[in-house]
Amino acid sequence: MTVAMLLPFTAAVLMAVHGAAQTAPPVTLVGAGDIARCDANDDEQTAQLIGNTLASLSNPAKVITLGDNAYSSGTRTQFANCYDNYRLSDGSTYDSTRRAWWGQYKDQTMPSLGNHEYLNSTDPTTQSNPYFDYFSAQNGFKLPAAPVPNTADNPGLTKGKGYYSYDLGSWHIVVLNSNCDYTGCGSTSVQAAWVQNDLANATNKQCTLAYMHHPLYANGTGGLEPRAKPLWQILYNHGADVILNGHDHRYERLARIDPNDNKDLAYGMRPLIAGTGGDPGGGTTDTNEPNSEVHIYGTAGILRMDLSDGYYSWAFIAADGTPTGKVVDSTANPLDPSYGAENPPNSTNPAGTEACHGAPGSADTTPPDTVIDSGPSGTVKTRDARFTFFSTEPSDATFQTRLDGGPWELGTATSKTYSQLPNGTHTFNVKATDAAGNADPTPASRTWKVRAR
Repeated sequence: MTVAMLLPFTAAVLMAVHGAAQTAPPVTLVGAGDIARCDANDDEQTAQLIGNTLASLSNPAKVITLGDNAYSSGTRTQFANCYDNYRLSDGSTYDSTRRAWWGQYKDQTMPSLGNHEYLNSTDPTTQSNPYFDYFSAQNGFKLPAAPVPNTADNPGLTKGKGYYSYDLGSWHIVVLNSNCDYTGCGSTSVQAAWVQNDLANATNKQCTLAYMHHPLYANGTGGLEPRAKPLWQILYNHGADVILNGHDHRYERLARIDPNDNKDLAYGMRPLIAGTGGDPGGGTTDTNEPNSEVHIYGTAGILRMDLSDGYYSWAFIAADGTPTGKVVDSTANPLDPSYGAENPPNSTNPAGTEACHGAPGSADTTPPDTVIDSGPSGTVKTRDARFTFFSTEPSDATFQTRLDGGPWELGTATSKTYSQLPNGTHTFNVKATDAAGNADPTPASRTWKVRAR
């Protein structure tokens, strides 16, 4: 669907904190793909949105790019003049009338490569060099360098590779290079082996977000990269939660899906496409993708991802000529109310967010057993009764109790007391629910008779 209405942004929900269970502060990613060109000004508007979003935050944040950083060919001049705003010849300002530009945030930027980064030359020895030189602040480009890791084990700014990972808050972030002609994306490629090893050894495994330039699935067919499917499969196998793309010059949100484009609420990844950083491009009007929930064409904007301990939220902020833009689709206020937050079974994350999940087969689906270990039985002469009980999965367990078939009462205590019970037969029931939300299907029960004077 195209934009038909602009819905309000609920910042409080996007920045919700997970209460006592919070072990790391919320963090934010903000960015887009398909960004800068000197003969258009949409990138100035999105750069302004980036700056104002960063200024509004008190939590850690990074700027991300989803590829195609400098149009139209990723040359040295286009990186310096258009993505940034200086002349390579002497470092002077290129255009003093510009309000904002993406290079202002280079010291906070975690970029990725698009296909246009390889159009600077037909010579393999120089293809994509401007991207690596610019973000490394070398070979004539000005400081600062981007804070991208660049080691043998994490080659973010190594020509011929350009994939890397980093931890932010409680999240593990994986940045891949979907230019398969230049890096290889197959299951036996060096990049596939790298991401397999990275995810197997990640120290921050609770939640994972990945981004690469090309989408695997989206409306239309011209912008898809089916050769990236092995990378998707590795991410899925390790429980990745979100995948961000550019390349298609639009905003598009898909349902949680597996690598075969099947909807999968339990373990699927949420694809969000935001090739909206500034180059207006053109957009397909095809609606062939069965899991596409929202698509917005012809609108520049940025994607904001708020990442908390165990859950996340998104917001697409459209450039509307104002400094802060307009949120047109978010987890809290989806553009199409039929397609909002989608959570794995038994999720307990705040409303207006989406929960992380583990790898396929890792979820706890086994309910606990509930045991009553003390309390009256048989016939008693007191009108008071106290029961104690426990769960076979005691960590973060909750209990529901009831007396004589009445309503269930929820609590965390492992005892329950009743007073002034009438003479006659009574039945006490209790059932435990574990931390994964699995409830005991066969509540523990104790029946006794009160015979008091």
